[in-house]
Amino acid sequence: MGSLTAACTVLFRSFAQAAMTQHRFIDIGVNLTDPMFRGLYRGKQKHDDDFDQVVDRAVRVGVQKFMITGGSLDDSKEALKLAETRGEFCSTVGCHPTRCSEFEQIGADRYFSGLRELAASHRGKVVAIGECGLDFDRLEFCPKETQLKYFEKQFDLAEETKLPMFLHCRNSHQEFIDIMKRNRDRCVGGVVHSFDGSAEDAAALIDLDLYIGINGCSLKTETNIEAMKSIPTERLMIETDAPWCGVKNTHAGSRHIKTTFPTKKKWEAGHCLKDRNEPCHIIQVAEVMAAAREENLLEMADTIYHNTIKLFFSSS
Repeated sequence: MGSLTAACTVLFRSFAQAAMTQHRFIDIGVNLTDPMFRGLYRGKQKHDDDFDQVVDRAVRVGVQKFMITGGSLDDSKEALKLAETRGEFCSTVGCHPTRCSEFEQIGADRYFSGLRELAASHRGKVVAIGECGLDFDRLEFCPKETQLKYFEKQFDLAEETKLPMFLHCRNSHQEFIDIMKRNRDRCVGGVVHSFDGSAEDAAALIDLDLYIGINGCSLKTETNIEAMKSIPTERLMIETDAPWCGVKNTHAGSRHIKTTFPTKKKWEAGHCLKDRNEPCHIIQVAEVMAAAREENLLEMADTIYHNTIKLFFSSS
């Protein structure tokens, strides 16, 4: 009887895994260069390097491609270096709004040339320009005028490379829209990632023929969820922004989560770590989205997958 029970358990798990891997995901924003995935926190080794385990967990839930975010010239170099280690990996090249002072610290022409060289000479691995945009919530890191200037400058890069843009907009909607309108015909397209704006904000982005990326930070409140529901499925993308922006128990969307992972407060091999978001948690973002929108999860995920292929991978 015991052996029969064990056999049934194995069979059930294999069915569950097969069902889960029917989903196809592309995580459009994942910070795999973050030292947390190597067990490093503020420069101190707190646990084993479990990077491969993190990636394997994501692959098992159906993540087929990982877009590793570049947030500065140095970050973009690291993201590209990592992207070249696995076929599922690719990266972005650009400068995050909070890092735009680096243009002036290093020299704007030199900095721009560094970004251009990375993007132009590694086609196939570099799939987008970004992360770039505006972030007026964190002006202590970079003044507004500097952000505005170098967000617009990165359209030169998008125009030259003909790569789509991976965009950031935080508490800066009108200024972001104004710059996008002036430059929209200079880029082939883009996605505004980690969206947390209103339904009206979303409509303005869609009017500019942009896609909208959803992660755990997009699903914190009922207002967030209503805004997400207003976006046509054909304009959606999905991401984790790991190791940040997980769906927390306090978030309004958490009630829709069905898939959980063995998780520990203190690191243990083979387990997720509490408060460290992982790319495997993309399934949770998808579950919240599908339930709130009253859509079939598999069908929604498939549409989002094809949206992402169309924008970032149609030439590959």
